[in-house]
Amino acid sequence: MTYMNLYLINAGMTLSLLCFYLGYSFRKKNNSLHRKINLAGVAFNLITALFLLAHKYLFDGIEAAGIFPTVPAVVVLIHRFFAAVSLVLMLLMAYTGITRRVEVHKKLHFIFLSLYTIVFISGLFIFETRN
Repeated sequence: MTYMNLYLINAGMTLSLLCFYLGYSFRKKNNSLHRKINLAGVAFNLITALFLLAHKYLFDGIEAAGIFPTVPAVVVLIHRFFAAVSLVLMLLMAYTGITRRVEVHKKLHFIFLSLYTIVFISGLFIFETRN
């Protein structure tokens, strides 16, 4: 089952990223669909993050879940820092979108999508599954 944990985390974050880019593509064509798809991306991200954090802090740690870093601890800390910044930006994007603060929402989208993509890709290389 430990192999499944990293797979589930990667799958959840992949679905989240796909939703964000798909939603972005509908921003001018169909704003209602843009909102629904992006909120699904937020949901996938939050569910996956809670799953990961539960393993890290409530259970025996991510190593016990079969997830190991492939890089020095400082790189993992940097990844976590930018993941946390990305999380705050994602929630701010959701809030500004829901409350229709269009100008702020538009200014944040490039920063958020770029940072989230970098954090996503780096996470694929930083962690691996072992016995």
